[in-house]
Amino acid sequence: MRIEITAKGIYGVNGEIPVGTELTVKEEPKGWGGRYRVISGGAGGKSAVTNPAGGDAPKTAVEVLAMATDGTHFQTFAAEARKLLGDKTPSSKDEIVKALEELATKPE
Repeated sequence: MRIEITAKGIYGVNGEIPVGTELTVKEEPKGWGGRYRVISGGAGGKSAVTNPAGGDAPKTAVEVLAMATDGTHFQTFAAEARKLLGDKTPSSKDEIVKALEELATKPE
């Protein structure tokens, strides 16, 4: 993480560190609060989302069909289709779309 010293009162082995000095540190120096700013590499209040709500809910055939035309990467589209079609998932995009269309229009 990169920080910049923004106020006086930070000391190193060679005396006071001048305001404006940029340093690379492993973690945020909380004891220096108010006398530095994070330039890069900080968490910035962000938290990792490992499993968003509804993330495990399978997509419908219609939702997966929409992925075929919305710019979604083919591998992602194929993986979602595989969840619905199982081992019968075709290898080409056109064939997958056809199979999903059949699934989407099939009465339940």
